Amino acid sequence: MQLRVEQTQPLFFFQHSQPIAHVWLTQTDRIPLSLNRLDLSSSLLPFGDAAQIRIVVEGRLCGSYHLCRSAMPIFAVLIIASPTLWVFLLTVTACGLLLRHRALVTSTTLSGPWRWMLGSLSAIGGTQLVVAFTASGSMDISTGWTDAVTFAAAATSFCPVISLLGAKRPQDRGWHFVVLSLWAILVLPVAESLVLRHGQMPDLQGARSWFMLILIALGVVNSLPTRFWFAAVLFGSGQVMMLAASLPLARDYVESSQTAIGVSCCALACIVALQLACRRRKMPASLNLVWHDFRDSFGMLWGLRVAEQINFAARSSGWPLTLRWQGFVDEQGKPLDLDLLPEETRKSLDQAIQNLLRRFVSPEWIAARMGNGIDLQ
Repeated sequence: MQLRVEQTQPLFFFQHSQPIAHVWLTQTDRIPLSLNRLDLSSSLLPFGDAAQIRIVVEGRLCGSYHLCRSAMPIFAVLIIASPTLWVFLLTVTACGLLLRHRALVTSTTLSGPWRWMLGSLSAIGGTQLVVAFTASGSMDISTGWTDAVTFAAAATSFCPVISLLGAKRPQDRGWHFVVLSLWAILVLPVAESLVLRHGQMPDLQGARSWFMLILIALGVVNSLPTRFWFAAVLFGSGQVMMLAASLPLARDYVESSQTAIGVSCCALACIVALQLACRRRKMPASLNLVWHDFRDSFGMLWGLRVAEQINFAARSSGWPLTLRWQGFVDEQGKPLDLDLLPEETRKSLDQAIQNLLRRFVSPEWIAARMGNGIDLQ
């Protein structure tokens, strides 16, 4: 069976109501007809305002499609035309930015979550490339094995979130074993099913699927009150898309996991977070700046824990202040100018904060946000 493409007007972008995944159009008059693939050749994308294309199969007109110039940017065309290439470019960009801005976490316990994020993006992006390569080649690999490898790679997205929950000295190094064990527990049923059922992907339901959904929600909620809230929501959405087939509630709305979209969301979330981290706050160097940077970097759970300990020390020592999420306030709940505190109280407060935060960050990290007016030593 042969298919002939008759292009009557300049072609730029494909817009059609029926879902067509891929058709590959070339400059030749006749190409083999593929029933489930339709891609757009980049050579047939001049910037015309309107176009019409007719598909003729064995002399019969099978369809006439109206094409119009799209207002979408060129990267949207790339997503539709080659999702694998788009995922590869996004993953490489995100990993490159992580490596470039490694100095942001070198003096903190965030170096652990940084490594897990780098490894997770590399694993997910690399898996997508391997799956796409095997699908386009002559290798005969069952769908179960492909789904299992994809699920195992997607499950690594939980590792940075769990690693952040243990990012406190001195247990931060040993916590990596807990993170690895959690990942192994999540993928263990998949591995067992593939071995015992000869390549059949299991249907993950029950407590395990709800546990994964809770982990996703935990990662999002932990960063919602911070300036990284959008990146957290984007990353959580990517996790849901990648693991939709194995999550409760989500499987009712999607037929299968949208891995390419999910990986794109996770990579974009990483890029957004890095760009936000590189921006300096419009705040003077002070304890409030130390607090804001700490709570945003380590999230709500660690932030509330540290604030609770500082407030306990304030009550025990009789300091006229309280640390809230937005910063230090006085006994009436109004923003407090820490420079107005007695010198002895100020130094005691500085020392208490340093003793608490040294389990997360270095003294240099604190001093860089305090300025040169206070001697933290």
